[in-house]
Amino acid sequence: MGSNVLLATTCRWFSTARLATALQRAGCRVSVVCPRNHCIETLHLVDTTCRFNALRPVASLRAALLATRADLVIPCDDQAMRYLHRVHENVRRGGPESSWLLQTLEFSMGDPAGYAIAESRDAFMATIDQEGIAAPETKMIASVKEMHRWIEQFGLPAVLKADGTSGGEGVMIVQTPAEAERAFRHLQAPVSTAVVAKRSLLDGNRTCVLPWLEQRRRVVSIQAFVAGPDANMAVAAFQGRILSSLSVEVLKTARAKGPATIVRVIENQQMHRAAEKVVARLGFTGLCGFDFMLDPKTGDACLIEMNARATQTCTVPLGAGRDAVAAIASTLTGRLELSAPLPMRGDTIALFPGAWQHDATDPLFERAYPDVPWDNAALVQFGMQQIQRQPKDKWLELALKMRQRWA
Repeated sequence: MGSNVLLATTCRWFSTARLATALQRAGCRVSVVCPRNHCIETLHLVDTTCRFNALRPVASLRAALLATRADLVIPCDDQAMRYLHRVHENVRRGGPESSWLLQTLEFSMGDPAGYAIAESRDAFMATIDQEGIAAPETKMIASVKEMHRWIEQFGLPAVLKADGTSGGEGVMIVQTPAEAERAFRHLQAPVSTAVVAKRSLLDGNRTCVLPWLEQRRRVVSIQAFVAGPDANMAVAAFQGRILSSLSVEVLKTARAKGPATIVRVIENQQMHRAAEKVVARLGFTGLCGFDFMLDPKTGDACLIEMNARATQTCTVPLGAGRDAVAAIASTLTGRLELSAPLPMRGDTIALFPGAWQHDATDPLFERAYPDVPWDNAALVQFGMQQIQRQPKDKWLELALKMRQRWA
């Protein structure tokens, strides 16, 4: 087995670049299939770059696998995960290189029987219910009438979620039946022409063009609202067994139900046991994340979601058993190349660059360890360029002061 890793992404998340550099430190050769103008390409962070085609997503991912002869492919966003599952479906029908592709995809993502469960919120919640894992009442709804029947039974507030979305974009908390009805119609409707135009022309994100052309309605589920702080767990797994995990409580987010910006490292056995059960049930391999809600009084964990792809905290190294990238790389290299643990004196981490953009004036930010990729000056500079509120030089100066304090 070689150590050639292919990162698959349909968007331009900064976390993919962080993952590439972490894998290289762990002894892997890294390639990427990504949209045009991704920072991972412009900063020359990988050996080979293949182009992701949003109008031919499955074909472009299959071509990238064949071009790079990857030993392991890691999806870095939810759309990439789904498209890789479609590649697997197509490859099963036969054709050139089908045996090698099947072997690579199943080595990378685990048992194909778990793919559909990882994609569907409704199927996932049914599975964890069978496993006896604490979770909020959840149901897929196909109509407003069905939604109102659920509300009559379980009450409000509630959370509506659209499948195929990520980063909090397809999640809406509703307080009244009228809010719930508006949210359901909004989430179920095909993506609008205005949204497609903005994302594709201004943001350069063309992943919504194909769903728009097909006018697909989205699958929506409704979930009982659970009060308390968010928590998540970054996991590296191999053939249904957890190799490494890192659990954090989310202290700050970029927006409501959006990506975490400041987190606190925690130990929670309920979270770990729940993740173990799910990973074993799905026969999962790869990097993934689990989202939980914590009871504010007891700390009991309630599982609300799984992201079957790399998450931003998977690149945070805290030593043996808590270094997801080193653990997943070891399945290829046969040796565990741990990164130097973050030199934290507390338990709070400011995630770069999100915390700089959203929380730099918060007292929590000053006390947090700054998770800045100091070993790659170009990556630091690019991350600072994402910050819109203040001149980047100000935040770079602040980051340097924080680095000196934590040195």
